[in-house]
Amino acid sequence: MNKAMKTILFMFGVMLLSPIAVWAKVVEYQLNVDYKMVNFTGQSVQAMTIDDTLPAPTLEATVGDTLRVTFHNNMAVETSVHWHGILLPNNQDGVPYLNAPPIKAGASFTYEFPVTHHGTYWYHSHTGLQEQRGIYGALVFHPKQGERVEADYEAVVVLSDWTDEDPNRVLHNLKKSDDYYALKKDSVQSWLKVAGHGTKAIHSRLNGAWMRMGPMDISDVGYDAFLANGQRRHLIPEIKAGETIRLRLVNAAASSYFNVVYAGGPMTIVAADGVDVMPVDVTHQRLAIAETFDLIVTLPNDGAYEFRATAEDGTGYSSVVLGEGELHAAPTVVKPDMLAMDHSLHDGSEMSGMAEMDPAAMGHHRPKTTPSSSQMMEYELLRAPTPTNFNSGNPQRKVVLALTGDMERYAWSFNNKVLSESHQIMIRRGETVQFVLNNTTMMAHPIHLHGHFFRVLNGQGDHSPLKHTVNVPALQTVTIEFLANEEKDWFFHCHNLYHMKSGMTRVVSYSETSQLNLDYLSKMYSDRHWFYFADVTVQNHFTNGELRAENTRNAVNVDYDWDYAGQYDVELTYERSFNRFFELYLGGQFEKEDGDIESHAIIGAHYLLPLLIDADLRVDDEGHGRLGLSSDLQLSDRISFEWDVNTDHEYRLLLDYEVNKAVSLVGSRDDQYAWGIGVKVKF
Repeated sequence: MNKAMKTILFMFGVMLLSPIAVWAKVVEYQLNVDYKMVNFTGQSVQAMTIDDTLPAPTLEATVGDTLRVTFHNNMAVETSVHWHGILLPNNQDGVPYLNAPPIKAGASFTYEFPVTHHGTYWYHSHTGLQEQRGIYGALVFHPKQGERVEADYEAVVVLSDWTDEDPNRVLHNLKKSDDYYALKKDSVQSWLKVAGHGTKAIHSRLNGAWMRMGPMDISDVGYDAFLANGQRRHLIPEIKAGETIRLRLVNAAASSYFNVVYAGGPMTIVAADGVDVMPVDVTHQRLAIAETFDLIVTLPNDGAYEFRATAEDGTGYSSVVLGEGELHAAPTVVKPDMLAMDHSLHDGSEMSGMAEMDPAAMGHHRPKTTPSSSQMMEYELLRAPTPTNFNSGNPQRKVVLALTGDMERYAWSFNNKVLSESHQIMIRRGETVQFVLNNTTMMAHPIHLHGHFFRVLNGQGDHSPLKHTVNVPALQTVTIEFLANEEKDWFFHCHNLYHMKSGMTRVVSYSETSQLNLDYLSKMYSDRHWFYFADVTVQNHFTNGELRAENTRNAVNVDYDWDYAGQYDVELTYERSFNRFFELYLGGQFEKEDGDIESHAIIGAHYLLPLLIDADLRVDDEGHGRLGLSSDLQLSDRISFEWDVNTDHEYRLLLDYEVNKAVSLVGSRDDQYAWGIGVKVKF
């Protein structure tokens, strides 16, 4: 047998023994990232898009394929792409300044990785706030042998939230006031509303205030639209009566949870975060930010049946209409009544986000409304079809993480530290790692670990479901567990975009192979960015104002009073915040009164007392001490009352009527300037 024939036979043998190598293919996409004008609200706004679409194109491949995607950045700023929920080589994960460089303006970058698991996933920018502006799309990875639960039809549904505002301006507004969007969302929790709910609500508010907790809200941002596949109402008319549809749902919202319901009967959950689960029927389901769910629904009869995704704060919804003909509307999800809940209960008994499902409600007979968001099913019914427990012989590591926040500064953190203050969670390869996530805040947080699946310990024992994103409800604890079987460094963060950018982020690092470069990582320290604010009040008897620059821990503040006779009182201070209750400051006070000018160095501390009363204790360079107390009470949706008194017998009372977020009408009484009225302008 000649040499050529031997070579041919050898190659043929390799082909027979290696079918994957023969039949696997490279699935390749070339995509352009660019700006595009969009109009979802009647106002044209510049978005960021991939291949001129919002959401980006759905990318598909089959297990065993290699996915190769090249992005051409035609924008004037850098960008990036993260493959959410995908197991892949560390250098393909797409987190700029952690494991990959950003895609510079005018440059291109190719991501390439093997497709090793099937399911519904998504991809999005991990640069700045670009995800809010449109850089996100779905991924569908098909199994080789077909789905475990088949359907007649498949549809990808990408849910998202939209604001006409620049996302950087949104973050600025949240930094200026944590309840900045409450009026827009009709969620102001005023004392007038509290009183209208009776003694239980009053007691709850007072109890929460005594524990130094402000009013709870479900979401931060007031959105202008909610979208399904880039539309308020997305139509899929080709579905026929009796057909089943696999809805591949992706919550690609920047900061919105969605509650989903269907007009045509129960929905069957068959996968969560891309991983198969035992089929379970539900009448409604919550999607936390960044989660994916596969639901099987049936078109029961001729006609059009609405599948509705309602923002959890009740401010709007988007729809997918299946079939055509007479419209059968989905039931309305009741807007949550935050004042009806006792938010001061740390056991979260009234706000767990979980509920026992009524078997009678699983059928086709449905009420006109569904339970409110606090009763939406979470994970307790999810069960893996095969055991997911890890080898008990592995070394064990438990990491306890408190989910913490300072609403005054809009700073979100783990264990009261933001990313720039605490970078890493160190683990070792081969360990079984538990993260105990204790949410101490009044908001839910969707927590995502890159590059791994983890078990959510939900009471299903060895069949606990695998996920990559887990919701941690307000004032509750959730435990996740994963096998440390990767290498190097992986991002771990809250997937509420504004919480992540404000500091609720870590890097999970394998101690043997970590390549973390802190100088490189520091480019991601958005929690160190400075924000600038100004309030100026002009009244008939004097003018006063505040100029402020701050980041997570530091602030420079100027407060001034000036009357029209040339007298003034100006304080310039540097402040250092240690937690949401305590900060120290130092600076100077400069006064002119009756022609005399005085200046004093001052040092002091602010401390938040029970009932949300701010205490200010200071001493000047002559040893004179002063204690001040102040508070702000929201009387109605637009009217607030501020009071400020101190031991120098100074006081100020202010009534504020908010015309809009930039202008208020005010009236005040002051120990020095007596009565007056005027206008406050806020920047």
